[in-house]
Amino acid sequence: MPNNEETQENILAAAAEVIIRLGYDKTSMSDIAEQAGVSRRAIYLHFKGKAGLFGALLYREWMQYTLTWLEQIEADPRGGTLGGFYRALSRTINSRPLMASIMRRDRRVIGNYLRKPNNFFARIDSSLNTADLVQALQAAGAIRQDIEVAVLAHIFEVLSYGQLTIGDFKPLDQFPPYDAVMEALADMMDRALLPEDGGNSEAGKAVLRQITAAARAQMEQIKQAKDRPPTISDEAANHDH
Repeated sequence: MPNNEETQENILAAAAEVIIRLGYDKTSMSDIAEQAGVSRRAIYLHFKGKAGLFGALLYREWMQYTLTWLEQIEADPRGGTLGGFYRALSRTINSRPLMASIMRRDRRVIGNYLRKPNNFFARIDSSLNTADLVQALQAAGAIRQDIEVAVLAHIFEVLSYGQLTIGDFKPLDQFPPYDAVMEALADMMDRALLPEDGGNSEAGKAVLRQITAAARAQMEQIKQAKDRPPTISDEAANHDH
């Protein structure tokens, strides 16, 4: 690995530790530089300010998360069902503290980054199509085919976005353990949506492999577009203390 890639990886790892501890809003580039053992100037050679660094960190975390999630899917004999989907999600998140904060949209950690235009979350949300996933799983025989695609996709999105936004209505310290919630959700999904024959998990896994590969490729394209040479307006928007 070239030295500049080692330095960049070191900075991102340090940023993850500091942001989990202090939160995005309270973290300064000096905090990250101190944690990484580099100068502030070295960080600015690699990233366009704190927002740019955090975007790169979220991209790195999401790409690593998808690989780990897919490994969990492959290892589970029922991984190609919706229950397997949610069980893999729970197990993967438990191994990645920053990803847990990202998935829950933890405002203490993520802070005002959510308000930035064209932020990572807006980009990743626009890259996912729940209806396509449902339709592919139905065609593969991994979930019931007697419920309309639009209805199932809406239910999944209600569950997903509800999990992300419930912190607006209920204090985090009142939440039950995340893994317990996801295990219960996985069981409910399998009970409600598996075909009578138990579903074709292997065909479902093939669908999830394809969709994951397509999502990763799209995120890579988004990152490359984001990494274009900065304009004056970019530099002004990303300026940070």
